Amino acid sequence: MSTDLISQLQQNSLASPNGLNQDTLAVAGRANNRKISTEGRKFTMLVNGNEVASSPVNGEMDIIFVKMAHTPCRTLYDSSYIPGKKAKIICWASDAKTPDADVKNKQAPACNQCPHSIKGAAQQCKLTWRTAVVTPNKPKELIQLILSPKSCFGDEVNGGRPFQTYIRYLAASGINNNAAVTKMYFDPAATYQKLLFSPSAPVPMELIPVLIELATSEEAQNYVKLSIYQEKEEEDMLAEPFVPNVAPVQPTTPTAPIADVVEPVLRESSVQQPQAPKADVSSIINKWSVKS
Repeated sequence: MSTDLISQLQQNSLASPNGLNQDTLAVAGRANNRKISTEGRKFTMLVNGNEVASSPVNGEMDIIFVKMAHTPCRTLYDSSYIPGKKAKIICWASDAKTPDADVKNKQAPACNQCPHSIKGAAQQCKLTWRTAVVTPNKPKELIQLILSPKSCFGDEVNGGRPFQTYIRYLAASGINNNAAVTKMYFDPAATYQKLLFSPSAPVPMELIPVLIELATSEEAQNYVKLSIYQEKEEEDMLAEPFVPNVAPVQPTTPTAPIADVVEPVLRESSVQQPQAPKADVSSIINKWSVKS
């Protein structure tokens, strides 16, 4: 390839506002999958699964919500969920209501009819809410943040709110998710991992267009979308295409308000279940201790 041709192709690539796209980076082995883990009541930055930085235990972190799934999602594993242990996902619902059309072994026509949505079920569905965020000091580096139900639903606690309650609070005040720098921290009164959110500063006006454009990027879409990889068995290669005999899921209207989502309620089992025992931070992202 001539030097002139390379130069011309590079100019075409530079015309893209976000540089190399995710397809090019992924195939070239240069994609960086960034994720925030909240295990151990601390914020840990993972890049391609490797820890690169962490906050103190019960620390706090400033973020900006760039993109959010409009609803939570559900995933059911083939065994009880154990943190740190891989398990196969056998059923899932992108809207937390109805199994996706490509699920081969649907457990029920709807999530609210599923035996795995009963409290105390051996294989209980895991509900999460997927978001894409940035930090104020690196506003062009998207990070995936996946929230548990305890961090999504509930009431205000001393000025802090779970995720959906917080977004509703912003909306009621006429504030978009990307207009506020949000303080994220662990509920000090909770014995389990529960995140709370509160506004800490306005996002600089000049940064708003950048965040709006970033929200439409392929990377942002991938971070908030539930994508399940299914290994194709040999017999499936020869079988007739599977057409599920279920009513099609109605597409979610992009403009549907997030307030329409209500907290999922697990059904009570008829079997008596044993009761389990009940069991200001000042650090910000700039104070994270980088692992050597």
